[in-house]
Amino acid sequence: MKPTRIAIPALLSAMAALSLASCEDEVSPIGGSIFNGEVAINVDSLILKIDAQSIEADIIDARSTTNLIGNINVAEYGRLSSAYVTQLLSAADLAIPDSIGVNRVDSMKMVLEIPRNMTIGDTLAPQQLKVYRLNRQLPQDIRSNFNPEGYYDPADVVATRNYTLSGITLQDSAFRKATTLKIAFRMPDSWATDAFNAYRAGNSVFDWPADFNQVFPGLYIEPSFGRGAMANVSATRLFLYYHYFIERNVVEDDVAVKKQITMRDSVCLFSSSPEVIGSSILNYRISDNLLALKAQGKTLITAPTGYRVRLKFPVNELLEQYWASDHNLSVINNLTFAIPATTIVNDYGIVPPPDLLMIRTSEIDEFFAQGKVPDNKTSFRGTYSSTNGRYEFSSMREYIVELKNKAGHVTADDIDFTLIPVSFVTESSSNSYDGSTTIYITGCTPYLSKPCMAVLDTDKAAVVFTYTQQLMK
Repeated sequence: MKPTRIAIPALLSAMAALSLASCEDEVSPIGGSIFNGEVAINVDSLILKIDAQSIEADIIDARSTTNLIGNINVAEYGRLSSAYVTQLLSAADLAIPDSIGVNRVDSMKMVLEIPRNMTIGDTLAPQQLKVYRLNRQLPQDIRSNFNPEGYYDPADVVATRNYTLSGITLQDSAFRKATTLKIAFRMPDSWATDAFNAYRAGNSVFDWPADFNQVFPGLYIEPSFGRGAMANVSATRLFLYYHYFIERNVVEDDVAVKKQITMRDSVCLFSSSPEVIGSSILNYRISDNLLALKAQGKTLITAPTGYRVRLKFPVNELLEQYWASDHNLSVINNLTFAIPATTIVNDYGIVPPPDLLMIRTSEIDEFFAQGKVPDNKTSFRGTYSSTNGRYEFSSMREYIVELKNKAGHVTADDIDFTLIPVSFVTESSSNSYDGSTTIYITGCTPYLSKPCMAVLDTDKAAVVFTYTQQLMK
């Protein structure tokens, strides 16, 4: 422990002496001594060996608006394959002019949108996906080990598509500007005409997601060919394509004539959405390399499944130091926590997860099931700093204040925490008066963007405990 203290001596006596020296007759005895003592600002900076261990987490709550698809096999990381299922949210109405009839409907396509920075592996490797229509409702408590058997007909393949994740088919200018890859599947033509006619008839099934999902339970998308590449699908959308005609003046043989031109357009009718269920189906086999590191006593964390870290937070040591100080009044200013993290060398660019959730182990299931966000009392956000090479938890004051008020009755549950890779959804609000920006966390889900891994050096965790104490004499 390396405590640093800044003492602020009582200055009232010195100030009074100066006043007496300058104008003794004008000094009133009223209120002559309000405070006689000392204020100390304590900054206890500790480097601690945290009691921590890696625990396996093969099954997670994988419900998310984004989904992993593909297969990778990395010697340092392991083998991960992922398919996904998703319900769809229907558009409230058909945004097509009334003058367009069903005879103008051309087709329906499913488009998978993939951020270019959310791919991993060999982007030139050929891949193949197959799409199936679900015939049963997805369970509300779906998990990452969900078995889709019995929820679709394997013989009824709705669409098949070969693709790569490179965007190599784009022109140079489009390739430079595009931030999202789009993979399109042609769906059965009957889907387009049936959907068009149902909307035109004013079918109430499109009014509510629950009603629509009773009629159309959703889609199952699986990788059917290819290894060495994986992508995060940010959205699954179904577009209706149609055409119409316009007349334009054109010049033919130096003569201006009117000519009918065919125009083509599309409208998105169905899409994955936070309002409906979507879940990745994950199958991960931990590599021999990680198993060997764990056997050596290393503390490992991986995403999306694999290893989490369970630890005992050293709050008792902090409170013992706090109570040992001689004081009458005190204020706890802040508590911060940091854990060094090391990237495991690999050729696939697999790095530490960007954010961790530190949460009481007893509250994990309830936290994700109820869509909670960190409250800085029993759950905290830790962000990876590539500059400092560590995860930093910057606001744990409310946690230690609450335990301080328990007057030594700290339970095992109070210090039992688990570190979980997560993704945070944030919103920002700007103050028009001073220009400051406040960021609010509005969502927290297990990390599913792409594979991640790191070694946490829990033997060198850093804790900084700052509090102010006053001793009255």
